Amino acid sequence: MSAALRYDYVRSTSHWRNTGTRYDCVIFNGLNGLEFASILALFTLCTSTTDLRVALIRRYHSVGRHSSSDYIQLQDVNQIEFIFVDSIVRAVHILPPSTYNPFLTVQDLSSPDIHLRLQ
Repeated sequence: MSAALRYDYVRSTSHWRNTGTRYDCVIFNGLNGLEFASILALFTLCTSTTDLRVALIRRYHSVGRHSSSDYIQLQDVNQIEFIFVDSIVRAVHILPPSTYNPFLTVQDLSSPDIHLRLQ
């Protein structure tokens, strides 16, 4: 994310540079405050009066913070739903589970985002 440009590119494709899938992760404003998700598809619903920008997401649930790193940990509960693109705050990097940590981990080293520190 560039503060000068105020744009954050989010990609969602099944064929990223002929190497496989790429579903970027985002923070969005949900019913419970800031929430995390992977973007599975982005599209526009066109009606006669309005165009609605919509994202199909896989939502992750927060399970708290890691005891030693203090990073936010997430659990994939395989919940697929739609959100409005306007509710997306920004992109975020989420690490997959590992041998030592069964949860997804929000790795947010590039931005000192006050929202993540207060969660």
